[in-house]
Amino acid sequence: MFVTTKFGKLNEFKKGLFEARAVALVLKKQFSQKDVNLDEFFKFYSDSGYHEDRYKPLSGRDYDRFLSTRAARRQPSLTREITSMAYKVGKQMISLAEGMPNEKVFPFTRLEMHTPYDRLVLDGKELAGALQYVPSQGFPALLSELRKFQSEAHRPPPLPRDILVTNGGQHGIYQCVELLVEPGDAVLTTEFAYTGIHSVLRPLQPEIIGIPEDEDGMLPETLDAVLGERQRRGMKMPKMMYTIPTGSNPTGTVLPEDRRRQIYELACKYDFLIVEDDPYMFLNYTDRPIPSFLSLDTCGRVLRLDSVSKVVSAGLRGAWITAPKPLLERLELHTQAELLHPCTIAQVILLQLVQCRQSFATHLSGAREFYRRRRDALHAALTPLQQLAPFYMPHAGLFFWLQISGVDDVHRMVFQTALQRGLMLVPGQAFQFDIHAPCPYLRLTFSKIRLEDMDIAVKTLGEIIRYEQQETLQKQKRIATEG
Repeated sequence: MFVTTKFGKLNEFKKGLFEARAVALVLKKQFSQKDVNLDEFFKFYSDSGYHEDRYKPLSGRDYDRFLSTRAARRQPSLTREITSMAYKVGKQMISLAEGMPNEKVFPFTRLEMHTPYDRLVLDGKELAGALQYVPSQGFPALLSELRKFQSEAHRPPPLPRDILVTNGGQHGIYQCVELLVEPGDAVLTTEFAYTGIHSVLRPLQPEIIGIPEDEDGMLPETLDAVLGERQRRGMKMPKMMYTIPTGSNPTGTVLPEDRRRQIYELACKYDFLIVEDDPYMFLNYTDRPIPSFLSLDTCGRVLRLDSVSKVVSAGLRGAWITAPKPLLERLELHTQAELLHPCTIAQVILLQLVQCRQSFATHLSGAREFYRRRRDALHAALTPLQQLAPFYMPHAGLFFWLQISGVDDVHRMVFQTALQRGLMLVPGQAFQFDIHAPCPYLRLTFSKIRLEDMDIAVKTLGEIIRYEQQETLQKQKRIATEG
């Protein structure tokens, strides 16, 4: 259920206003002959549904205990409220209120974009609207479409939720941390986590509780044991978990349904919120629909981050947050203060993409097969190195995660040996909160490397690993001799 409410004294007045004006899109649909089954492709829920349990859903002031002091102090911007009203009243009122530029001064007359399936043309009033300020929550027509999309794809339990458009997935991460985390708080992540969450968290000097993974992702039993021990010892409990459940960056794991259900149950048991960052949801190579945390959220504990950066365009910065209504209202206040709203033209393009479900699914299916072939090619090239650098086949996403045998720290290997031999790598330190701690892991990305370069890259990698192993042995011998 998606319900929108606002702060302040304008609420009652706004309830009677008309729905948002939509920008008209001129579409020329040219669907591929290989149409995708939409019911199966956009399916991120379980046919067995969600299960009511003994935990009470959160509502209203229940969320106050999760808010950071910064978030709790934010107040609505009345001028932003007026902008939202302007999109609802249309031309029914004469306005001396809006601090918007006049569209007649915009120097653009036409925007036209093509995909293999559609054509987007904006001119006249439609283009003027796409170049104008919009409400901080997002372009109204896009919000309506995303609400529909999330309801169809995830079938979340019927709790008050809504959507906020963000300026990319990283912006959503930043928003959630600002909303929930105080300096010194405990935060749950996987043992190795996306570097973007660490970048946001470091200034707050939190305590990172990193939960180990196996080839199927985070271990719920370990999570339960760690939190149970902290609770028994009276230690500070985390309010937030950050996770990439499908195609974890950097490990490539996919949390299976039973683990997601266990982790959600632990969120209720230990009273924390789950930030579900899912940019690789369409790059799941298991061919099994896996329920999202949002689809399991009977108690209002999930803030879901969606992004099209990996499968449509990174530069479009197309992304959105789906969250319980009380939290989303606070997130919108942050947007009001930080950037007013994400780029309107980018939102109009995103609307066109999501509206055309069949062409959208056809493109996404093609993107998944494109990356699957590249994953398989790199896997074939890496297989002879399995003893030198053990790894699991990634089930989703864009990355292989290798543990380098006999090398305790890959930092020199990456920044000296590999670079000298013309190979760029990412050290595991990038995914640790403490980037200076030793780490034996490498992350390899198969998204952009040319297929014909994979074998030579892996051959060079093997040579580098053997060289580093030999250097490590020599160092150990010197230390033993000196000792």
